[in-house]
Amino acid sequence: MEESESWLSKRKTWNISMFIISYVISNLVSGIIYDTYINYLQEVSITVATSFWAFYGYATFISAFILVFIPKIGYKKLLMFSSVSCSAALLSVLYLDSPTIFNITTLLALTGIQLHYAMLAPFIAVYTKSKNKISWYTKTYYMGYIGYFLTTFLGGALTVKMFSLRAGQTYSSAKALTEYVSEMSPVMKVAYLQGNKDVLFMAAVLSLSAIVPAILIREKKDDYFFMSTEERKPFIQQVKDILKSIMGRDSIIYMIYWAMISFGMGLFSSYYTVFLNRNLHIDKVTSSQLVSLSYLAIVVFMLFTPWVVKKFGQIVTLGGVALLSIPFMLLIANGDAFGKYTIPVVGISLFIRSGLINLSSPVDSSLSMEIVPDRYRPAYASALNFVAGLASIASGMFTGKVLFVTQEGYRTAYYIAAIIYDVACTILLIGLWKYNKAAKQEGESSHGEN
Repeated sequence: MEESESWLSKRKTWNISMFIISYVISNLVSGIIYDTYINYLQEVSITVATSFWAFYGYATFISAFILVFIPKIGYKKLLMFSSVSCSAALLSVLYLDSPTIFNITTLLALTGIQLHYAMLAPFIAVYTKSKNKISWYTKTYYMGYIGYFLTTFLGGALTVKMFSLRAGQTYSSAKALTEYVSEMSPVMKVAYLQGNKDVLFMAAVLSLSAIVPAILIREKKDDYFFMSTEERKPFIQQVKDILKSIMGRDSIIYMIYWAMISFGMGLFSSYYTVFLNRNLHIDKVTSSQLVSLSYLAIVVFMLFTPWVVKKFGQIVTLGGVALLSIPFMLLIANGDAFGKYTIPVVGISLFIRSGLINLSSPVDSSLSMEIVPDRYRPAYASALNFVAGLASIASGMFTGKVLFVTQEGYRTAYYIAAIIYDVACTILLIGLWKYNKAAKQEGESSHGEN
């Protein structure tokens, strides 16, 4: 029995390790998609580029639907699908040039990325005990963010390098040319696009490599089949559970807050490099590096989350850091007003804004599960994802059809998002203040306990 338990423990550790490797690869590819791919779309399919966040919303819906089949087919096959779908999408966009293809490939690539992310929580929960879940979640998120940081940091430099080789220019000359992409000569523009394609091809190969750790997962039917028993409920009963979980005052307030934040975030967060490069005229390499440093800020600031929550309470933490991030959003929007100091001002503002807003991420997860009864938590989580998906789609449609009709709209997005953040946080602070006091009291009463 001891040998059997030891083997089981090793199998679980092995499976989580393989998942983390595949997850890190997915984040590496994600960094390219949210940087090089979006900039590439700016040249070949502006309608898809300006509505990118809507595709994120569609991908969220599709991923949520696919997760329903986990009790039937398991995690392993879905992880393999995530890898292959993203790789196929990136390859297709390189060799099939049509508006329809760009729509399909963007949706397919984001679905692969989102599905991988959506599987993180249930997968780790299957293979860990309650006492070490947080440890594994932390390891996975941190390593994933590091991967995302690396490709956003290096992706811009790699794109310029490939551009310089294609154009027969020195690296420094090619870098300078990317400051004003719209003013490139036709010959240089073709070389620039080919340089982007080279990087996207590398990302496609990298994405496909994630299939290796997925194949190596030692999955057994008992790892996922037990979930089907819990999910076998009449459809009408499932609908009643969801409705009951979202009808409470507190749950509705939080849902409104979450929808507003999701909508506001969609106005600018996916378009950082586009704004820095085309509005502030910061070269491609520097733009990517500035954005990548903002992801490094997430890792740094989250180290202080437990202390901040204990000191100020979770509602103040959640609403407070979002409000504190607004001035830095406005500094980014007006970065060109600082002349020769544009890059350091924008870089520092990006770093602090990203760190502040993500410092509260663990609180988001915790609070949303506190305001509903235990048995309705899965239903409420589904409802929140549904609302977030709707908000993302609406945000993407707004940017694509209204806001980003002119290049200056990328700047206006920061002002609109700042107003939305302000209103959302005010609603949260007033409507759910009682959870702040409860959290602080709990922290004080548990001081010194293990």
